[in-house]
Amino acid sequence: MSIVVVGSSNIDFAARVAKFPQPGQTVAAKEYISGPGGKGCNQALAVARLGVSPVFISKIGDDALGRQLIETLAAEGLDTNHLIMADAAQTGIALISIDESGENMITVVGGANMTMTRADLHDKQESLRDCNYLLLQLECPVVAVDCAIKYAREGRAKVILDPAPVQDHMVMRDLLALTDIVTPNSSECRVMTGIDPVDTKSAQQAANALHEMGPKTVIIKMGGDGAFYSADGQSGDGQSGNSQSGMVPSFSVNAIDTVGAGDCFNAGLAVALHGGQSLPDAVRFACATGALATTRNGAADAAPNIEQVLALLENRA
Repeated sequence: MSIVVVGSSNIDFAARVAKFPQPGQTVAAKEYISGPGGKGCNQALAVARLGVSPVFISKIGDDALGRQLIETLAAEGLDTNHLIMADAAQTGIALISIDESGENMITVVGGANMTMTRADLHDKQESLRDCNYLLLQLECPVVAVDCAIKYAREGRAKVILDPAPVQDHMVMRDLLALTDIVTPNSSECRVMTGIDPVDTKSAQQAANALHEMGPKTVIIKMGGDGAFYSADGQSGDGQSGNSQSGMVPSFSVNAIDTVGAGDCFNAGLAVALHGGQSLPDAVRFACATGALATTRNGAADAAPNIEQVLALLENRA
C-alpha cells in the first residue's frame, strides 16, 4: 500500500519584494529564484523527504521546463514513470511575489496541468486502487480529480483533499461527498462555509458545516494559530470510534516564505496517518512539517526531511 499524489507540477519563479504592488504599480524585486512547484509536486516531494516513496501522477509539457522537473524529481528519488507528457501544452508555471513578512501572491499558468483527462487517470487506475492514502488538490481539471477519487475508492484508499483553489459551490459539494479528509485553510473554509474560523468555537462550527457535506474528518489550517481538527465518529486510522476535536498549536519558527507550507502540512498528515499515528498526533506532525517549510525559500524545495521534523517535535515536546 502506498501514498499516491495526483496533482499539478510547475516551475515556480519567485521574486522577493518589500511590499506587494497595487493595481497599475511596478515595484522592484530584491531577487528571484526558480524551482519546482505546483501543489501536487510540492506534496509529492515533501512525502518523499519524509521517508515514504509516493506514486506521483502529474502532467507536464514536452519542453525544457518539463525536462527540468523530471531531472529534479529523479534526483530526489521519486519515480518519474507516472508523469504524463502532454502533446501540445507547455509545462505549468507560477509567478510568485513574496513580501517582507513572508506572505505571498501567486499567479499560476496551468499549462499541461489543465489538460489532464479521465483517460490519463484510466491508465493509472491500478496504482489508484492499490493506494492507502490519495492526496489531491484542485490545480487540475475537476473531471480528472473526480476520476482519481472514484478509482481510489474502489480500493481501500482514504482521500485527503486540499480544496485549493476552491471551485464553485456545486463542484465542491460533489467532491466533498467523496472525500474522507478535507484540509482547508481559514480563507478556503470561509468561502466554502460562510464561517470565518477565528477561534476554536467558530472552527468547530465551520467543521460541522463541512462534515454535513461528506468528509468524516475536517482539518482547518489556521496559520499562526495552528490547526483545528474534527473527526465525526472516526479515529485517525479510519476505524469507527468516538468523535474527537481539538486545536493543535503552531510551532514558533522564523518564517521567511509561506509558499508551499500548506502542501507540506498535507504531506506530513498523510505520512503520519500512513504510519499509524492517531489523528491528534498526525496533525501535530503535519503542523511541524508545515512550520519548517516556512523557514526556507521556495515551494517544493522548502520541504523538510524526516530528521528535521522529528527534531522539532522532540524539542517542543
